[in-house]
Amino acid sequence: MTSKYGLLVLNSKNLQKLKQLLTTAAASLSSRLYVRFNPDTDRTDDLVSKIYLNSANFCPKIDVRLVVAEIAGKIDNYELIGDEKYEKSSGKSEKKYKKVVLGGTFDRLHNGHKVLLNKAAELASDDIVVGVTDKEMIAKKSLFEMIEPVEIRMKNVVDFVEDISGEAKCLTEPIIDPFGPSTRIQDLEAIVVSRETLKGADAVNKIRNEHGMSQLDVIIVELVEGNDEILNETKISSSSRRRADLGRLLKPTRQVPRGNGKPYLIGLAGGIASGKSHIAKYLKEKHGFDVIDCDKLAHTCYEKGSVLNQKIAEHFGKDIVIDGVVDRKKLGGIVFSDKSKLRELSELVWPEVRKKATEIAEQSTARVVVLGKAQKILNFEKILKIPKKSKKQFTVIEAAALIEAGWHEALAETWTVFVPAEEAVRRVVERDNLTESQAKDRMSSQISNKQRIDASNVVLCSLWKYEETRAQVDRAVEELLKRI
Repeated sequence: MTSKYGLLVLNSKNLQKLKQLLTTAAASLSSRLYVRFNPDTDRTDDLVSKIYLNSANFCPKIDVRLVVAEIAGKIDNYELIGDEKYEKSSGKSEKKYKKVVLGGTFDRLHNGHKVLLNKAAELASDDIVVGVTDKEMIAKKSLFEMIEPVEIRMKNVVDFVEDISGEAKCLTEPIIDPFGPSTRIQDLEAIVVSRETLKGADAVNKIRNEHGMSQLDVIIVELVEGNDEILNETKISSSSRRRADLGRLLKPTRQVPRGNGKPYLIGLAGGIASGKSHIAKYLKEKHGFDVIDCDKLAHTCYEKGSVLNQKIAEHFGKDIVIDGVVDRKKLGGIVFSDKSKLRELSELVWPEVRKKATEIAEQSTARVVVLGKAQKILNFEKILKIPKKSKKQFTVIEAAALIEAGWHEALAETWTVFVPAEEAVRRVVERDNLTESQAKDRMSSQISNKQRIDASNVVLCSLWKYEETRAQVDRAVEELLKRI
């Protein structure tokens, strides 16, 4: 049986057993490990970094916190890791500053962040001011669409800092420029930075000087080492943690009733050129999922002389349809540059898709999606023609507009595939022989990657080699099988 919280007391003797002690903590605890130095041990920056680096390697699932103040609550509440007993400090240590400032994204708070925040907690007696980047400040980060909401990131920073710092308060605020509170608060005394953000501290002091404000002492903290060959990073980073979350369940699934013998329904969404169809094919061929391609079903409604083509000619102009065939490129130029026109086209297409699917359902026992209007939330148990005893355990509903239409709300879970916008543009230009401007117009008609991801349970990214994408899908399927 594991305990929720643990306490590791370090001194000059047991430091040599740090890796062994952290391994014990990983096996003994389920949530958090507090680490404290006994009075005979000097607290150095190198030692703090060493503790957090080894924690990342030997107990990565445990929230390790190196405390600056006394341990909160009763010692009996913690499982002691190792034999070293906790000793209270003989007196209150004086801190060098009253107020310090630092900034960062602090997504998926990790041990690299903790080194910076620990340093601030060591130095400040009153206030630790933290600017947390948001909006334009995070848009260039790798997989930025998966960054946690700023409110969650600020809350996590406050929770950590005030838990380890004792009496010092942590004041956070979202920032949308490189400086935030550092150039606004008069009585700050120091700024904590990593070596890679040192130039930012110099810029802060330059602005403070121009405004007649005191100069801040610059405290440099070395980054905690890590390695991510895919993202080409050599430090513990939030980007690497976001990549590690690809293919994992990011939010709880929906409790959707499922009849006996009926498959578990998964929505698969993705924007233009996201790699959605490749992943659907892989799920079908490698993992044996049924896949219902709603987009392909819609395309069959554009057959020469079809009722849909006649409606399109009446609505968008007779020059769009030549000899009974829709000029898809000309139609695309209209609807992909105007969201209202795209919605009008959808309202023409989906009733025809419904008719087509009904015809197929009457002729075959195959599972077919009969889609209603985009603004309706559909009952997939009713609209899928699924035999009572399906041979397949999982059915994937592949549809580009799955989330826009609200269909995901009727499914147990939704998986979204994405690539950064600039990569999608490149792919569309190459695949469809469009100009960059035309590709961007087409993409502007869609919801953003961020909107899809926020509505999804599992996220996949096809930016890298096929092997990496397939590894994400394999991980998603493995976790799916464990869930249900």
